Amino acid sequence: MKIGIKLFKNIAILFCIVFTVSTLASCIINLVQGNVTDTYSHILDRAALTLIGSIIVGIAINIDFKSSILNCLIPYIIFILLALLYVYISGFFVELHPNAYRDVFINDTIAYVVVYIGIVIYKKITARKKKPLQ
Repeated sequence: MKIGIKLFKNIAILFCIVFTVSTLASCIINLVQGNVTDTYSHILDRAALTLIGSIIVGIAINIDFKSSILNCLIPYIIFILLALLYVYISGFFVELHPNAYRDVFINDTIAYVVVYIGIVIYKKITARKKKPLQ
């Protein structure tokens, strides 16, 4: 039960951070380009994709494969496949931008790399703190 609560807390924190940063970055970029509005469906799509990524990363953080490359690639592949599936399903309800798949792939890859690097740094810092002084 304690692992489930900790996992939920980690996913919620990661979701809040990534969603806030990505929304603020999107707003700044749109304002610089002269766009003064953003659709609500676009914000909900960003929230859904952020939640998918947060869940995948939150679960994968506790799994330790023998290879550090697999620790990075397996969650990434699962995340990108689910993100592209989300875009595909969204296409049944709203008209997709001609570059929707490309945009999701690029944006989510960048977000994943940034979050993964942050997690690796966090793990190294916490491992160093737990290590007794010699």
